[in-house]
Amino acid sequence: METTTKFATKIAFLGTGLMGLPMCRNILEAGFSVSCWNRTKIKTEPLLRIGVVVLDTASETVKGADFIVSMLSDGAAVLEIMDNEELLGSLKRGAVWIDMSSTKPAESRKQATILRNKNVLHLDAPVSGGTEGAESGTLAIMAGGSRKAFESSRSVLSSMGSPLFVGDSGSGQLAKLANQAIVAITIGAVAEAMLLLKKGGVDPV
Repeated sequence: METTTKFATKIAFLGTGLMGLPMCRNILEAGFSVSCWNRTKIKTEPLLRIGVVVLDTASETVKGADFIVSMLSDGAAVLEIMDNEELLGSLKRGAVWIDMSSTKPAESRKQATILRNKNVLHLDAPVSGGTEGAESGTLAIMAGGSRKAFESSRSVLSSMGSPLFVGDSGSGQLAKLANQAIVAITIGAVAEAMLLLKKGGVDPV
């Protein structure tokens, strides 16, 4: 029964690059009905072979979708796609747009405002875990937006990893920035420790 319900839920996936392709595949394998679009269409061929519907434009792809997942190069690319009246007019009232790209918090809030005017909910939900996490469906997903949007999107997000609600619009991106800062500082500390050991005559291996 759960699979039937999922299959009736339409997912539009925008951006099938190194991260987006396996994420899109995991959504399909979770039992959802999936269509996708990518600027370079040849990159969608592996998805076409496993049953994902591949369309020619972003506007066609989002039409009637319950959830739109964007995994593009940056926030500017997402806003560029949103700056299209045909696309905005194709969005289903009450749908949820989940932007999983690496986007500036201000850009995320701008996305949310654009979509709110079309009665569409928004989540900024960047990920951590790299291509390995995308392949295995174990991404850490930090979601910002309304609690309603998060709860309605939980099963979609869970097909790609472990979602965590962190606050209002833009909060997901802030959480990722904090995570990156922690990782960078940790790498720096490890490098300094290895240098200290080496200079002291200790084999760090």
